[in-house]
Amino acid sequence: MQEQAALKGERPGAGEWVGRVEVDLRNARDWSIGSLHLEVEPGTVTVWFGSRALAVMNRDELREWIIHPRGTRLAADDLVWSTQYGSTYVAIGWTAEYRMGDASLRELTAVI
Repeated sequence: MQEQAALKGERPGAGEWVGRVEVDLRNARDWSIGSLHLEVEPGTVTVWFGSRALAVMNRDELREWIIHPRGTRLAADDLVWSTQYGSTYVAIGWTAEYRMGDASLRELTAVI
């Protein structure tokens, strides 16, 4: 049973999901430009783009923002999360914003 839980990304005996999630990023033409990789731990989320670590975020703060963004931005290290017109965007290093794919946002919301 514990081996099966570990394969799914869960920590045996813990109440929260932990593991890795890929988030699809899309440009203005709705083309995929790559993926953010999020390493979800009990208290933190580390966000990677390729081999570059962009941010280490408080998991509770990110969860609250994803569920209730209220038109605000959430900045951490080299990453800025924002919402516009019902979509969620991520800016890497204060450059252009990339839209998160809908399926990726649903998956992140479910596990965060």
